[in-house]
Amino acid sequence: MKKITQVGLFLTLSGSVIAANDNAQYETTLKAYANQELTVDKVNETPMDGIKEVVVSGQFGQEIFYMSENGQYMLEGKLVDLKNRINLKTQTENSMRKELMADHAENLQSIDFYPDAMKDHITVFTDIDCGYCRKLHEDMQGYNDLGIGVSYVFFPRAGLQSESFDKAVNVWCAADQQQAMTAAKSGQNIEPKMCKNPITSQFQLGIQAGVHKVGTPTVVFSDGSLVPGYLPPEAMKARIDSSKK
Repeated sequence: MKKITQVGLFLTLSGSVIAANDNAQYETTLKAYANQELTVDKVNETPMDGIKEVVVSGQFGQEIFYMSENGQYMLEGKLVDLKNRINLKTQTENSMRKELMADHAENLQSIDFYPDAMKDHITVFTDIDCGYCRKLHEDMQGYNDLGIGVSYVFFPRAGLQSESFDKAVNVWCAADQQQAMTAAKSGQNIEPKMCKNPITSQFQLGIQAGVHKVGTPTVVFSDGSLVPGYLPPEAMKARIDSSKK
């Protein structure tokens, strides 16, 4: 979804007054301003008097905006509790992502690298051709040695009509997915194969989770928080532990 405002700036949207928590009216106003299809999913209260948190779904997943109660003004950016040092926008994003992943958990297909005694679990959105994705995979034994199980889902950064997408399909359709994943990430060519696969749905899940904003690898933790990029095993374990607090 294109930027609706500059970060931190208030802009007048319309002269109409919107009733508090009237999702339909917020949606109508935002559609008219943005000139695109979108849906207002939720209008939440915030600690600031007269400011609402508006959760919007569009072409590129969900976005969060803050609007005046009457709908006349809007800001895009962070809402931070300075006293408690909490980014309230990130808190909401994590909550939505946790719910999203839980909704897909039962049917989420993945390529798993689990230790014999798994203490922790992470989901990693990965791309075959991503350098730091390959670095993360090189350390798989180190993660497993710390009791961290890794579930891979694909997010071909170049899109659904790309060579990276085709490589993901080849890995998925291989007789031994784990071996094929390791070989592909080491730069080996995998035999082209076609089969029923979840790569498109995994890519779309990545869009909803916000992976397109930060790149790959993206690690999603059990609390819905995410970390873009590579973390070595000990740092990953520390990050997992902090997500449990």
